[in-house]
Amino acid sequence: MESPEALIERTNRWFIRRGLPHAIDGYSSTEDVLTRTWPFQLFVMFVELFTAFNDRVSGWAQFAVFVAGLGVLIGGFVAVNLVRRRPPLALPDDIGAWEVAVYLFGPAVLVTVVADNGWQEGLTVIALNAALLLIAYAITSYGLVPALRVGAVQAAQQVGTITALFARGLPIMLLITAFVFLNAEVWQVAHDFVPAYFVIVIVLLVGLAALFLGLQVPGEVGALARFGDWNEVFGLVGQTSAPIDQLPFDDLDRTTPVDAPPLTRTEVVNAGLLLMISQLVQAVLVGLVSAVFYVGFGLLAVRETTILQWTTTDELDPIVRFDFLGGEMVLTWEHLAVAAFIGAFATLQFAVSSINDAAYREQFRGDTENDVREVFAARALTRRAIATR
Repeated sequence: MESPEALIERTNRWFIRRGLPHAIDGYSSTEDVLTRTWPFQLFVMFVELFTAFNDRVSGWAQFAVFVAGLGVLIGGFVAVNLVRRRPPLALPDDIGAWEVAVYLFGPAVLVTVVADNGWQEGLTVIALNAALLLIAYAITSYGLVPALRVGAVQAAQQVGTITALFARGLPIMLLITAFVFLNAEVWQVAHDFVPAYFVIVIVLLVGLAALFLGLQVPGEVGALARFGDWNEVFGLVGQTSAPIDQLPFDDLDRTTPVDAPPLTRTEVVNAGLLLMISQLVQAVLVGLVSAVFYVGFGLLAVRETTILQWTTTDELDPIVRFDFLGGEMVLTWEHLAVAAFIGAFATLQFAVSSINDAAYREQFRGDTENDVREVFAARALTRRAIATR
């Protein structure tokens, strides 16, 4: 049988895979978060070495500068390890100020030496690296990538449920969206859209869907972390692959109330993000289905002469043109833009319905909430094991 420490460590890795790393006891920025961003930091520093290849030097001099920059970064890495009393080429088991300084300032030194506007571009590199590190830290700290994976898996498993819910709201949705799709003004707006503005509008609609989903989270998270007794906890953990229930817990009366520590603020935020992302992935799936439907519907129903009239242009610049069953089909930027707009609207509508409609809530959010509840059950057992070691 594995030692308690090994089982707890395996459970901690399970927390990360389930998108709730803050459930780890003593979750540390230097040991648990920044160490997982280190490969990304190495990749950024390596890419920035290619700034050696510029107009200021040419031929083999460029390669020499590249090698020199690589030597500076490796030397800085070795120096930090020696200062931290680690083997010279050992990967860091925790990351502190020294490692962050190498990441921020190492590439900046190279850019300052080789660039035309030395110190100005060096400052730009420092600012860029700091911004990338903050983004990587946030994504890693709250397990956003595993959360997206969890949401995608749940969406795939719930295709039948989502399809049934989508079909239930389809009549009203079609009544609204068909009117929008077959509206000349909407096609004119799509024709006049600057691509950047179009992206902002789509992001805004999907962001509103995320906001509506997120507003319901704080109250739900606290309820999901409450259990009647330890029998309920063991039952939930037994449904998962979390290894923590392999510990005997012989001294635990399973009929007693659960005395797990209350959730911290960061745990509530982490669980809330997981709930929101999982539900948003499913809502976006509905939006994508809607957009694809209107792409196909438009190819069949909207002719080139109609598009010319709606967009008030003299000539189309189609993305693709092809013959189908004796007719000519034209796919245009305006067509895709209108379909994408309707897809984003469907995402927002589905997210709102999942909040306000009891049937939507039960079917659409039940599995996601049960997954979070299982993680909290494993958390309770892990904290119990740590407290009694």
